[in-house]
Amino acid sequence: MRAGGAIAPAAVVMVLGVWLSLETVSPSGFDAELHWPLLITAAGACYILGYLVGGGPWQIFLGLLATGSGIVMYGFSGGLLEWSLLPELWPVFLLLLGIAGLAYLVASHDAPWPLVVPALGTLLTGSTGLLYALGLVTLDPMGQLRLLWPALLVLTGLTGILQALWHAVSR
Repeated sequence: MRAGGAIAPAAVVMVLGVWLSLETVSPSGFDAELHWPLLITAAGACYILGYLVGGGPWQIFLGLLATGSGIVMYGFSGGLLEWSLLPELWPVFLLLLGIAGLAYLVASHDAPWPLVVPALGTLLTGSTGLLYALGLVTLDPMGQLRLLWPALLVLTGLTGILQALWHAVSR
């Protein structure tokens, strides 16, 4: 294992130790039920750090996904968002997965280029789901297709450009 690959798990263990210490010795009564998403966020940040100091591209994938998920969940547990909104906002997690997938593709020099399809598909699905859930797009699929078909052309062209860049970089 490269040194960068060992940093993230070691940092996660340290974060867990600090967390457990806060729970046991905090005079003000550390509220773990309120702050639990910070543990996920911190673990994700450890993996991003691991990638930045030479770890594998899987660390940027896991780091972005965990950090983003922890931040979103902290919005709920911290009271910034009502838990009743979770059924409408779940597509945010698909967006995070798509972003993490694209970051993995950019960070990895030997990842198979067809992985761009599920990454972009997840981004598209998450974006569409979020727009529907927030009521910004109607539930008329044919009407939406007539309205948004130029965006499909743009997305197709973007996929072609990304594929060409991927082949140019990997040579």
